[in-house]
Amino acid sequence: MKLTLEPQETTELEVIIRGDLNDPQVSQIIAALNAVRAISRLFLYREGKAYLCPVDDILYFEASGGKIFAHTARDMLETQYKLYELADMLRGSGFIQINKSVIVNAHRVLSVEPEFSGNYTAVLKDHNIRLTISRKYFKAFRDYVIKEL
Repeated sequence: MKLTLEPQETTELEVIIRGDLNDPQVSQIIAALNAVRAISRLFLYREGKAYLCPVDDILYFEASGGKIFAHTARDMLETQYKLYELADMLRGSGFIQINKSVIVNAHRVLSVEPEFSGNYTAVLKDHNIRLTISRKYFKAFRDYVIKEL
């Protein structure tokens, strides 16, 4: 592997990978870059108060009633981010979208069970919580768990 650094007068860093993109090192490099930009804590809100919550404590995020809620083992708090923003920000922290309204902490998934409908059920380690993984998101979930975690 060859590493080239080129200084430029821009505010945004740019990483370009050239070569065989199927090389296993490519996914390792991407995972390392995602880990560098991973967020460790988020501000979450309840009753007008802001709480600083470690991302590792969050089981999943859920969109409900036009709001986005973070579920922990003990609490349900609101976030001011949109679901797609959270999915992008937290991808390097083990979070993956599993249906149109839920992003799960893949580190907290104990098992995955198929459903008759073609969807799957993710059973979380904490409190036997069951979340639906839709068919549309299952392949991305499976690939993420295999490659990224």
